[in-house]
Amino acid sequence: MWAATVGPAPGSVNEARNLENWRPRTLDAGQRPGQARGVIEIRCILVPVDFSPNAPAVIEWAAHLGKEHRSRLILLHAYHLPIDFQQLEAAYLPRDFWANVKSEAAAALERYAEPLRARGIEVECMVREGYPATVIEEEAARSRADLIVIGTRGLSGLKHLLLGSIAERVVQRAPCPVLCVKPSS
Repeated sequence: MWAATVGPAPGSVNEARNLENWRPRTLDAGQRPGQARGVIEIRCILVPVDFSPNAPAVIEWAAHLGKEHRSRLILLHAYHLPIDFQQLEAAYLPRDFWANVKSEAAAALERYAEPLRARGIEVECMVREGYPATVIEEEAARSRADLIVIGTRGLSGLKHLLLGSIAERVVQRAPCPVLCVKPSS
C-alpha cells in the first residue's frame, strides 16, 4: 500500500525555496525503447533508509521503479541525536562515537546496496548527520532527485502527535514527488 504526492503546494514558501520549480521530465518518442511521448523520466531516486523493519520494503519499491526506469538510486541514512542528549555527549561518549556511527551506517547501507547492484541497478550510498527531514530535503535538491521513496511507520492519533513524522515533513517540503511506503500489516 502506498500514497504519493507531487511536492510543495503551488505558490507556497516551500515551493519558492526550491532551486527551481519541479517539472516532470518528459521524453520524445524514440528516445527510449517502449516509451511514448510524454512519459515521465525518473533518472534519480532518493531512498532515505532508517534501518527499521519497513526499510527492505521501501528499498524494494525503489529498486523496482529504478529497474523499470533505469534510474540511479541513492540510499541515504541521516543520523541525529536529540538536543538533550547532545548536551551530555561530551561527558559520556567516546571520542570516536560519531565516526563509528557513520561507518556502521555506511556498512549497513552497503549490505542493502550489493544485491541491488547484482540486479544491474546503479546505487550510491550516503550517510549524513543532521535532522532527517532536513537532510532528505537538502539531498533531494542537491542530487536533483526526480523521486523520493520513503517509509512511514503508520502511526496515528497521540503517537503521531507526540513522535511526529519524518515522512510527513518530507512530503510537505520536498522539491520533487514523494512515494510513501506503509508497513505491511
